[in-house]
Order: sequence, then structure tokens, then C-alpha cells
Amino acid sequence: MGGKCSLRIPPEVKDAASSWDIGRILTCRRARRGVVNRNFILRTPQGKFVLRQVSQTHHKTLHDLEFELEYLDYLKRASFPYSIPSAIATTKGSLFETVHGHYYWLYKFLEGVVVGKLDEPHLAQLAEMMAAYHLLIERSNLNNGKPASDSYDGAATLKEIEDYRAQILQESKVNHQERIFLEESARLVPILRGFGDMPHQDVRLYPIHRDLISENLIWKQGKLAGVIDFEHVSESNHPIIKDVAVTMQYCCRDSKVMHQVDIDSARQFLLSYTESHPLSDGEIALIPDLMTAGFLEDFVYAFWMVKNDPDRAKRSEEDGYGPPLFSKAAQWSHRNRKRISQALLK
Repeated sequence: MGGKCSLRIPPEVKDAASSWDIGRILTCRRARRGVVNRNFILRTPQGKFVLRQVSQTHHKTLHDLEFELEYLDYLKRASFPYSIPSAIATTKGSLFETVHGHYYWLYKFLEGVVVGKLDEPHLAQLAEMMAAYHLLIERSNLNNGKPASDSYDGAATLKEIEDYRAQILQESKVNHQERIFLEESARLVPILRGFGDMPHQDVRLYPIHRDLISENLIWKQGKLAGVIDFEHVSESNHPIIKDVAVTMQYCCRDSKVMHQVDIDSARQFLLSYTESHPLSDGEIALIPDLMTAGFLEDFVYAFWMVKNDPDRAKRSEEDGYGPPLFSKAAQWSHRNRKRISQALLK
């Protein structure tokens, strides 16, 4: 999970943790999972806790953090039947603390394991959980205050690519990773430019998780027990089918060809989901382009890691998850969008 720091607790962690009445910190380790936020797992005489340092990548304002915590509280009060993070109040009654310009909040550690590769029974449980979650969100009045966005996120992704290309082309020397980015992005820009407005304007938009993948799921004795990392809910609004598409991208991969989706696995996942949450043909028809858009976002984010977090980017590359993979995945899903759509609509 992470490197030990039990003998040498980072000063900012010690300062932030002192705002909660949890006793003396016995051990502290930084969780390796999670790319953007920094999570510290603390053990005290009162149990295990997660101290979460919030990144401004997701939470641009205080309101964004407050909305995430409100969102989690709603799910808890609505009897969502899975464990989720629940903010613990500080000794002053606040749900977060500010230390050195960063927001911190604390919750009880969710016991269980992360299963890296989800098989069919795992995916069926994930589909059941997702359907229950979506029904609760659709019934809620949760409003993150963000305007309706381009649900393919095409304009934002295109701007990021063009900005990176402009920066690279101004450099006197281009390194190997930058050269790959230039080559691959040249293939992807036409796909992005081809995205129009979402064709089904009656599809409602909600603040949704958008990252219901293996590393954010907690399992106990083969049963799905918990869900973590809800920070995306504050950023924007999307059709609930976006969650389905993201899970297919990551959890329904072909076992032999990493950049391809296993269409049969994706279809079975969708069937399990619709047993509890019906979807219109119009919503299902959005999935192929939403998957392509997701791979394009991943391509840009993987390059962001190359520039800003090279150690993590290297580990991702070693696991096969670098910019070239996401470029191949986007191109494959775009070429096969009709075949995917036909299979899902059977």
C-alpha cells in the first residue's frame, strides 16, 4: 500500500491530524493508490483512519470539497448499502482542516482488499452496486453548481492536446516521450474534432463518480463491500451512462490485447446493470463514443503524468498504461463503434 513513515511522520500530517481527537499516531504510511490526492493511512489507539490531502486538480474551490462531503453524507443517509468514506468532524466541529494551503479531511479506514482483475461474478456485483447508486443519485436534488458540460469532454481534451503540442513545438529539443505525444496526438485530433453535440438532448446530466474501476472498489470475502474516491462529483455533470462506459473501458478489457475492450464482457456487464436499472436504446448508443472520449482523456492525463509525476508515469508505463496504449485504445474503439453498439443493443 505504501512506504512506512511511522518513525518520521511528515510535519503537515502531524499538524493536520492534530485537529481530530483520534489519539497519538502509532504508524503512518502514504497510500500508493490514487494519482491526484495524497492519502495517509494512520493507526492510532482508536483504530485506522485515512487522512486525505485534497488536490486542487479536482477541487478548485472550497465549495467543491463541501459538495463532495455533502454528496457522501446524502448516500449514507439514503442507506446506500456499501461502505463509503464518511467525514469525521474536527474538535472544532468542521469536516475539514486547512494546513499550509491544503485542505485535509479524515475518515475511518475501509477494511477489505482491492481486486485488480475483475472476473464475471465481480462485474455482476459491480453492476448491481452501480445500478443502486444511480437510482439514488437520480432521486436526489444534489447540485454541484456546475453548468451543463460537453458530455464527451471533447472541447476540453482538444484544448489540452493543442496546448501541449504548442509547448513542445516551441522547444529547441524534443525528447522521446514528447515525440510520441506529437505522433499519437496527430492521429487523435481528427477523432476529437469529429465529436459533435450529444445526439440525445433528453439525456439528463448528474454529478456522478466517473471512476468506478478496480482500484476504487473494496471487497470482503468475495463480496463488494465499499466504494472510495468520489472527488469527480464536484467537477461536472454527465449522463449516468458515462459511469457504465468508464467501467467497460477499464474492467472489460480483452485479456490478450490490452487496448481492446472485450465486447462480450461489456455486454454481460450491461445486461447485469439493466436488470436493476433500465436504459433506453438512445442511452446505450452513447457508450462507444463515451468510451473513445474516455480513452482520449486518459491519453492526455498519462502525458500530464509524464511531465508532472515521472515516477508514477514510469510505473504506469511498466504496467502498459502509457500514452501509446490509450491512443491505440481510442483509435480501436472509434473504428469499432458500430460493432460495439450493435452488440450492446442486442
